Amino acid sequence: MTITELTDSAAVLRALAEFDDLGGAAFRQRYDFGPSTKFYLAHEKKLYDAKAVTGAAFSLQYPSRDKLIFSGGENGANGALRKLGFTVLSSASTTREQELSWRMAVWDNLIARMDEQGLLSAGAVRDVGAYGGQQGVWVDAARTKNINSTGVAVGLKHTGQDYPDEFSDASALYHYPVTHRKGHDEAEIAATKACAGLELPIFAISEVGELRSVQLGWVSGWDDKIKRFLVSFSETPPGRIIDHDQSDEIPFELEGNRSRRRTRSVKIRPDQPRFKFEVVKRYGARCPLTGTDVPEMLDAAHLRGDADGGSSHPFNGLPMNVALHRAFDAHLFAIHPSSYEVHTLPGGPSAVRLGITAPRLLLPKMPHSEALEWRYRKWLAHNKLAADDAVRSI
Repeated sequence: MTITELTDSAAVLRALAEFDDLGGAAFRQRYDFGPSTKFYLAHEKKLYDAKAVTGAAFSLQYPSRDKLIFSGGENGANGALRKLGFTVLSSASTTREQELSWRMAVWDNLIARMDEQGLLSAGAVRDVGAYGGQQGVWVDAARTKNINSTGVAVGLKHTGQDYPDEFSDASALYHYPVTHRKGHDEAEIAATKACAGLELPIFAISEVGELRSVQLGWVSGWDDKIKRFLVSFSETPPGRIIDHDQSDEIPFELEGNRSRRRTRSVKIRPDQPRFKFEVVKRYGARCPLTGTDVPEMLDAAHLRGDADGGSSHPFNGLPMNVALHRAFDAHLFAIHPSSYEVHTLPGGPSAVRLGITAPRLLLPKMPHSEALEWRYRKWLAHNKLAADDAVRSI
């Protein structure tokens, strides 16, 4: 009795349907097989454990026989499946092109297994190696070291504990791992950067209760000072990798609003994580008016606001203390476009009350004059002030 006696393709299809119905873990437990680590049967864009499905199909074709002991690989399960016209894929990549094909096959599988809300079970994500382990960065070094000596990151886990301006439908800022495991954090950071160099996608996983949301992402940049990766969500790789300030290379446009609304009450700003990342790259991770340099306490403030059609060009922004950003958007103060001095309202609050310790903007690189001019005129109009009414803070 050998696996070559598997001759009924309908038995394989029944096994696939049972896998879909039970889920990978329960299916493997029923037929007493471990999870695949290399070979997967691909059918209608879904991936299945090749050996477990072969064994189950054999049991379905010959229900009166004992469980068959057989090998995987081309002389075992793979050969039997291919003989019946099924496709078997290998996750063992040795080139960038092979790894790209594998990751896109995994992505097709995840899409095919999503429920009506676009969610998956944790098991469905782990079954195909999109994520594993417990840490934020999943490298799967045993498999990906064949492509890059330090491995290549496969998945990034988002716990939902980041700030609203660090995660959107279009991009996200992922924190560097800080586990204090000697050498591990550095290796995971290097493996994540390798995704950018190799133009390989990465799976961005978010926890939604017991379920998982997965997006196809691309490492689009990083900043070692604020310890963040910029990840863009799309089907294709980004046009550029932002590993240094590139703002002077991008033509400036003051207008360029890409805001949209998901509902009447919830506003989505798709470029906000990227905007914050590029603003910090240009000006540094420090509020120039208060001296705050804690990344978690910094926002990227638009000069011409997003709601007013302002662009996401870093020339149209400044890093700003979170509390001061609220005061800025409430039009409690402004920055004069020529002198760069902080101007406040005649009735207060004063710059001191606002926590401003440096009442003149002094930066190696400045925002665009058009953006500063627009914001200053907006401030005057909002507060019904003439230019001479403003209180200079110097």
